[in-house]
Amino acid sequence: MIYRLGVYLLSICLLGLSMNGCMFMRLSQDLKQVESKEAIIRGRVSYPSEDGAPLLLLLFTNTGGEKAIADFAVMERPGLYAFFVPRGDYYVAAFGDLNRNMRPDEGEIYGVYGTPDPVPVTVEGAGTINGIDLVLDHVIRGEKIDEAFWARKVLERSSARAYLTEAGVVADLDHPYFSPAYAEKGLWQPYAALKEVGIGLYFLEPYDPEKIPVLFVYGASGHAQNWRVLFEQMDRERFQPWFFNYPSGLDLEFVGDALNGAIQWLHDRYRFDCLFVTAHSMGGLVARYAILQNVYQDDLDYIRLFITISTPWGGHRAAAKGVQYAPAVVPSWRDMVPESDFIAGLYRRPLPDTIPHYLLFSYSGRSGMMDGNNDGAVTLESQLDYRVQFHAQNLYGFNEDHVKVLFSDDVIDTFNGILRERAEALPRHGFLKKMLSAPALDSDVLKSDVPGRRDQH
Repeated sequence: MIYRLGVYLLSICLLGLSMNGCMFMRLSQDLKQVESKEAIIRGRVSYPSEDGAPLLLLLFTNTGGEKAIADFAVMERPGLYAFFVPRGDYYVAAFGDLNRNMRPDEGEIYGVYGTPDPVPVTVEGAGTINGIDLVLDHVIRGEKIDEAFWARKVLERSSARAYLTEAGVVADLDHPYFSPAYAEKGLWQPYAALKEVGIGLYFLEPYDPEKIPVLFVYGASGHAQNWRVLFEQMDRERFQPWFFNYPSGLDLEFVGDALNGAIQWLHDRYRFDCLFVTAHSMGGLVARYAILQNVYQDDLDYIRLFITISTPWGGHRAAAKGVQYAPAVVPSWRDMVPESDFIAGLYRRPLPDTIPHYLLFSYSGRSGMMDGNNDGAVTLESQLDYRVQFHAQNLYGFNEDHVKVLFSDDVIDTFNGILRERAEALPRHGFLKKMLSAPALDSDVLKSDVPGRRDQH
């Protein structure tokens, strides 16, 4: 969501000024933390045991038989992970740290990518290496500890930069990680926020196979609490809200890949055959990218509805000026440039007919910083880009600004009406069969801290 702060700062970029030097300074420092990183290694960790042990995930090198820890992360539960890495050869391992001493001890369960023989992951340049999955299914024996892992003292000198992706944790919406303060950090210090908070797809209640999941994706400088009114007024007897939490300053392809990965992880676990997706502002771009990957790359067919609200489908001209003139550039701005490769890539393939797109737009606000009609943050021209408008199932316009559109009674009524309409249009036989047969699985509850991360308080 491009809020008033974001619009103001982008307008400053438009003028080539640095009135918010503190924010740009923090951004510059944040970007320097990852400038040596060229690629991302991503995968999943599976842990069949139910002993409740946290998992220690490790990335290490092995040159001439000498092991060195490149990175590590603590995971409170199995799930998705990623590492930022420069060029080189890496090995990935993990173990269940039953006694919580951050050491691989006799009797603990471990796994190495490529088991039974470790397989190196070769990074030759920029990009994402997916599918580096681990299954912890071997028991550590004394004679194999050093062979499987590393010198124990090395860990103490390691600097962790990994991020973890939570998926399916039941969360308290009032948690600080879902607040405006973290939203600001996610925009202006995206990599620091990624390290501290990570990326997550959260539930508000335990998964219920009798309810249709509705996934919510916010945009630039947005946060999950923006969805509170919609959460409160949707039919919770029929639908279960899920929300995606991410640093909005990250490049959008990276975020979209993470979203698709989290969706697939949940689908592998719960085997739902229907998912509705709702997004606001820039979140619509992220969601469309993830949906296209899900459908065309992974050949999946359970997404059944796409609702977007005030999305800049044609990009944002102020982002182009920010890229050109700002003293430091938020990575997502590059993708928001109207002529960017990311924007163009969203339209190389259409959404399939099985995913009807309901396009909601807003036209109140009238910011003088933008040409033409706008909602105070995004132009009407961008919201109604012909490449999206032509294929939309329906269009709905609202006399609201970019922020208030999420709290409008008319918007909420329209949103709920669309949900009801599409739910009633589902192939009932298959859906009801699924509802009656699928077991509900328990989820953990997020209250004071986010599981899977070191304490940041």
